[in-house]
Amino acid sequence: MGKWASIQHDDTHCADGGNHRGARAVRPDTWQVLLGIGLLLTATYVALPYGLLASSLYVLGTASAALAVGIAVLRRPRPFGATAWGLIATALTLAAIGHGIWYWLDLQGLEPFPSAADIFYLSVYPLFAMALWQLGSQTARDDGAFVDALIVGISAAVLGWALLIAPYTYDPDLTWLQLLVSTGYPVADLVLLPLVLRLVFLHRTGITAHSFLLLGMLAYLTADLLYAHGNSTGWYTAGGLTDAFWLIAYSLIMAAAWHPSAKIEPRAHTSHAELSGRRLLVLGAASVLVPMVILFTAGSEMEIIRVAAIASILLFLLVLYRMAGLLRETQHQAKRLENLSRTDPLTGAGNRRHLEEQLTREIARAERTQGPLNLAFLDIDHFKRFNDSHGHAAGDALLQEMVDAWRPILRPTDLLARFGGEEFVVVFPHIDAQQARRVLERLRTAMPNGQTCSAGIASFHPGDTMDSLLGRADQALYAAKDGGRDRIIIAPAEPIPVAGMPVL
Repeated sequence: MGKWASIQHDDTHCADGGNHRGARAVRPDTWQVLLGIGLLLTATYVALPYGLLASSLYVLGTASAALAVGIAVLRRPRPFGATAWGLIATALTLAAIGHGIWYWLDLQGLEPFPSAADIFYLSVYPLFAMALWQLGSQTARDDGAFVDALIVGISAAVLGWALLIAPYTYDPDLTWLQLLVSTGYPVADLVLLPLVLRLVFLHRTGITAHSFLLLGMLAYLTADLLYAHGNSTGWYTAGGLTDAFWLIAYSLIMAAAWHPSAKIEPRAHTSHAELSGRRLLVLGAASVLVPMVILFTAGSEMEIIRVAAIASILLFLLVLYRMAGLLRETQHQAKRLENLSRTDPLTGAGNRRHLEEQLTREIARAERTQGPLNLAFLDIDHFKRFNDSHGHAAGDALLQEMVDAWRPILRPTDLLARFGGEEFVVVFPHIDAQQARRVLERLRTAMPNGQTCSAGIASFHPGDTMDSLLGRADQALYAAKDGGRDRIIIAPAEPIPVAGMPVL
C-alpha cells in the first residue's frame, strides 16, 4: 500500500550566556504528506464496507506506494542504497498486481487456491530479503549482528512451526501444491525476520528513514502472521484490521524512501564484542522460547521432556543473570576508558583529541545550517613567571582552579579543552562573536589568584576548516598579547598581521 510521510524539525538556537531552543514553523515535507495520505487511506479502507470501492482503494494505495518509492529512487540526490530501494519498489509493484488479482477473484466469488495472486505475493519476499541484506551489507563490519538475529530467527521459527506451519502439514485435505503455498508465507516471514533484526542490531535505528523502513517491515510481517493464523483458525475476513497492517507497512516504507535521512549512509555500531542490555534481553527471551514451546506442547506422557524443558529455562535464566552483571561491569569500564581518552588528566577539561572530534562536528553543522559558530583561544598571562615564582605544583593547581571556576560559567553546549601548556580553547556553538566575548569577559573575571588571561575569538565563515579557524583565533590571541595582554581581540575574516608573527 502506500508510503507516506513524516515531519522534519528545524531547531534554531539562540544564546546569550544561555542555551535556548525554538522550532520554526515549516511546511510539511513530501514524506509527511505521503505518510498522512497513507494512514488516511488505511482508516478509510477499514471504515468502508468490503466491496469494489474498498478493494479498488486498496490496490490503488499499493500501486501508489510502489510508484512513490520508484520516484524516490530516481530523484536527485538518490537515497543511500538506491539498488535496495529499487528492489523494494519492484516488490511493491508485484504486491499491487497480486492484490488486484486476489480482489478480482474474491469479488467474483472465485476462490481458487493457490491462485495467480500467490505467484506475485510470494515473489515479494525474495526482493524484500535482497533489499534488507544490501542495506546492511554496505555498512556491516562483521557478522555479529547477523548471528544475533539468527538466534532470534531460529527461536521464532520453532514457534512459527508450532503455530502456523504444523497445522497445515497435518491437514489431509490439502494437496502438495496447496501445502507448499500455505507454508511458504510463514517460512518467508521467518526468513525476513532475521534480516530485519540484523538492520536493527547494526544501525540501532539511528536514521529516521531506516526506522520507518524497519517498522514497515515489522508491520508487513505482523499482517502476514495474523493472516496465516486467522486463515488456519477461520476468523480472518477481508477488509478488516489485518489488511490494514499491510497498508500501514506500505505507508511507512514510502515515508522511509522520501525522508531526507534516506540519503545518509548509516554507520554500523556492532562488533562481535558489543552487546547492549536490550540486545541481551532479546537474545535471552529468544533462547527461552524453544524450551517454552516444548513445555507447553509436550503431551502428558512426556514428563521427562517437560522436566528437562523447565530445567533448561531455569539454567539459562541464571546464566543470563550472570552475563548481565558482567555486561554492566564491562560497559562501566569501557565508559571510564572512553572518558579518560577524551579528558586532560590534570584539569579535567577536554584534550586535543576531543577538541578535534567536536570541532569537526560543529564545523559540519555550521556549514550545513549556516548557524553561528565561534572559537576562542585563551592563554594565561605570564604563566612562566608564576611557575618560576611559586613552583610547578602551584602552576598545576592554578590550572585546576581556573578550569573549576570556568565550568559553571560555560553552557552545557560549550566545549572547554586544554590545547597545551597554559593554552585553552573554548568552542561556542549557536552564538555570535559578541555573545562569546561577553562569556569570555566573565571567564577573565573568574581567574584565580589575581592572574589574568588573554583571548582571541574567531568566527566561522563558510569554507573554513578546523586549521583555518584555529589559526585566526591564534592570530587574535597574539594580537591581544601584543596589545598589552589581559584583553580580548575578535579576529576579522582575514588573518591579523602581528609584529614578529608570520601570517598563517
